Amino acid sequence: MSLKLIELQVAIPRTVDASKASLDLMNRGLLQQHQTTEEIRKKDKNESKRVNQKEAADAGLFQSNQQQEKTSSRSQNHPYKGKKIDYTG
Repeated sequence: MSLKLIELQVAIPRTVDASKASLDLMNRGLLQQHQTTEEIRKKDKNESKRVNQKEAADAGLFQSNQQQEKTSSRSQNHPYKGKKIDYTG
């Protein structure tokens, strides 16, 4: 199969286009995998940040509840129990 000059003028630019297309097809899978990996990494980072914030909020709530219980138990008088203990009997 012999190519004429006119056919070579058309064939050479098309081979460059074909090679670009084949490279794009080969790299598409890698690009998709990279994007998926980045999305998973960002999602994990956001979830861990959310968990850390919730744990910090829970710890703060727990500490404030303990402080309230301490102050309320000291300041409140029981409605029917007295402060004195009667040992006579």
